[in-house]
Amino acid sequence: MKRISIVRNFIYFLIFSLILVSWSIYAFVSNLKWSIEFTGWIKIAIAWDKKINVSDFKKTFKDVKPDIVTMFKDWNTEIEFRSLNTNVKYTNELLWKIKTYLKDNKYISWPTDIVSTAFVWPTIWAYMKWAAKTALIWGIILMAIYVFIAFVWVREYFAPWIFSLVTVLTLMHDVIMAAGWYGIWMHFNPLVVVDSIFVMAILTVLGYSVNDTIIIFDRIRENVIKYNEQIRKWTMKLYEIFDESLYQTMRRSLFTSLSTLLVVACMYYFWNQVFKDFSFVIFVWVLFGTYSSIFLAAPWAYRINRLLTKKE
Repeated sequence: MKRISIVRNFIYFLIFSLILVSWSIYAFVSNLKWSIEFTGWIKIAIAWDKKINVSDFKKTFKDVKPDIVTMFKDWNTEIEFRSLNTNVKYTNELLWKIKTYLKDNKYISWPTDIVSTAFVWPTIWAYMKWAAKTALIWGIILMAIYVFIAFVWVREYFAPWIFSLVTVLTLMHDVIMAAGWYGIWMHFNPLVVVDSIFVMAILTVLGYSVNDTIIIFDRIRENVIKYNEQIRKWTMKLYEIFDESLYQTMRRSLFTSLSTLLVVACMYYFWNQVFKDFSFVIFVWVLFGTYSSIFLAAPWAYRINRLLTKKE
């Protein structure tokens, strides 16, 4: 059976990816909800051991402050108040009003009966944003440098920076795809927000995603060295080297991705909400990261190299 040339059909895969990337950006931006780690809000979390009349509670506190958001979590009776008002006196007064309401309506017998309260102040939000951006940027830069160094040995046929550039582009593709589907999840689940867990998942995506791409690139490098004489004599073309390398590594890529999917699916099903957020991002990446490694990375590198060198 004749193999289909992945490299020569690259344009179709590229169009498909551009459509998905555009949709993913829209889905993420339109549904974006930041956690208090990145907004600098104050959060008051109160939990007690009895069910509450949700509609009555919201009616009572609807006019407290226009910047208040109330969240009732399904698995217990915890309330979250998020306020842009960072005044300590105001926050303490609000907390006392809530405790008084719970006592007056006999949800508790005394304010000290509340199971727990927690304050998350906005002192570290600026650092969290800086750390997230810095980690993402340096992660991509260091990976691009590694790929550049790895391909110095075959610079007779390829400019090493081409593979570095393509590595960065495919990483961006994978991150955007994961973020887009996360945006859809934020739309349907009000408890899902962009937080440090999401950033950690994206960094994991970067580290894991580049692994498959580098393995394919490395096989291309090995085959170029192996078939050096045939390339010089024009008995074998570069696109054939790329296609051969892709098919040689395809089974390994698919089986590795399948095994990862099984583990991530178990994480999503058995663990709590925090790990559901993490595993959801990883699950989406495994699907689209495998796709980009096979159908985008190597064909993209070949097309750029051909455009610059005119070599088939």
